[in-house]
Amino acid sequence: MTLKLVNLMTGAILLVTTLGCATPAQNQLSSGNSVTPAPTAIQTSYNSKANRPATKTGTISIEGEKTPTTLRLYNQYSDLFSTYFPEKDFIAEGNSSGEGTGVRFIANFGGSKNDNAYIHVAFLNDLKNLNQLRSFINGKNGLIASNGWRVVSRSQKVAYPWAKEKIVFSKGKDIVGDVYLGQQNGKVFYVILQFPVAYSDGFPSRADLILQNLVVGR
Repeated sequence: MTLKLVNLMTGAILLVTTLGCATPAQNQLSSGNSVTPAPTAIQTSYNSKANRPATKTGTISIEGEKTPTTLRLYNQYSDLFSTYFPEKDFIAEGNSSGEGTGVRFIANFGGSKNDNAYIHVAFLNDLKNLNQLRSFINGKNGLIASNGWRVVSRSQKVAYPWAKEKIVFSKGKDIVGDVYLGQQNGKVFYVILQFPVAYSDGFPSRADLILQNLVVGR
C-alpha cells in the first residue's frame, strides 16, 4: 500500500487516498503493492458516540492576555481519537480511507480561512510501531524531506502525554511549525502544526488547546 505524504505548499485539503496528502509519485513511500482507495466525503459532523461533553470552556493567551473561549468536541473518529477545538477559530475537515484517517483543523480567524495554518492529526494503517513512524517522518523520502522542511530542533521531552518526540521545523522565512510523533493505547500517529510567522502570537495558544485535549481511543 502506498503511503502519501502531506504537501504543505499546495494548501489543498483534498484528502485524497491518505489523509489529504498529495505528493509527486517520486515522493511516495511504498511498502508493497500500490492500492489507491476511493476517497470518502469530507466529514462535517463533529459529534458521534460522544462520551465527553459537547462543549467546554478553555483559555487562550495572546500577548499575555488570557481570554476564555468555547471549545467544541471533535470525535468523528472516536475509535482513534477525540479532542476539543475553538470552533470559532478553526474549521475541522476529516477523511478516512483504506490507507488511514486524518483530520485537519484549519485556521479560520475572524471568518478568514487560511489553509497554510492548521493542525493535522494522522493515523496511517501501515504504521504499527514507533520505529516505523520515525522512518516515515525522517526517511530519505519521508515527510520532512518531501515537504522541504528544515529541522530546527528535536526533543523527546514533550508536555503532552501521548507525544514521544517533537520536531521543530521551518520552511523559508514565512512558515514555521512542529511535528509530533505520537504513541498511546497501542496506536501510533503524527500531528503537524504549521502556520505563518505572522500568526505566532495567536496560533500556538489555540493549537495547544487541541493538543492538550487530544485523547487516543482504546
